[in-house]
Amino acid sequence: MHRLHTNQGFTLIELMVGLALTVFLLLMAMPSASIYILDSKIRTVAQAYYDGAQLARAEALRRNTNVVLGLTDSGLGWRLMVGDTPIASKPAESATAVTVETEQETVTFDSLGRTSEAIAVNFKSSNAACLEDSGSQRCLRVVISPGGQVRLCDPSITDEGDNRQC
Repeated sequence: MHRLHTNQGFTLIELMVGLALTVFLLLMAMPSASIYILDSKIRTVAQAYYDGAQLARAEALRRNTNVVLGLTDSGLGWRLMVGDTPIASKPAESATAVTVETEQETVTFDSLGRTSEAIAVNFKSSNAACLEDSGSQRCLRVVISPGGQVRLCDPSITDEGDNRQC
């Protein structure tokens, strides 16, 4: 009995079509991937500042004295001070394309964990507009109330029942 041998594999045309489809799908995913990466950078910097504010409030209560939280290196890092003595710090995140906007560079928590006024620190992209400004980028805000409550929120959320709302 004689068997017929057939060639196995892909033709050049099949390979080119498959490669073209792969390139097309990758190009479609690129914009959303870059937005996701920048979202992660903004979230990391905002979360680091939020953690610093929580630590500053806890240290003020624990030490029964004023603790100052200050921004460093364009707002991408922070330090805690009791008087002139540094007690903790977080070096700047290597988050390129992230900017920090605030009215105050420092926040003072008193011995009861309160601040003298409400403070808002905005974390934004320097490359894209925020969602609340009809842009494509999610921006975050850390809000510190006069009572000392620290919240991380999203200014683009408008739903009344959503706890991420500012």
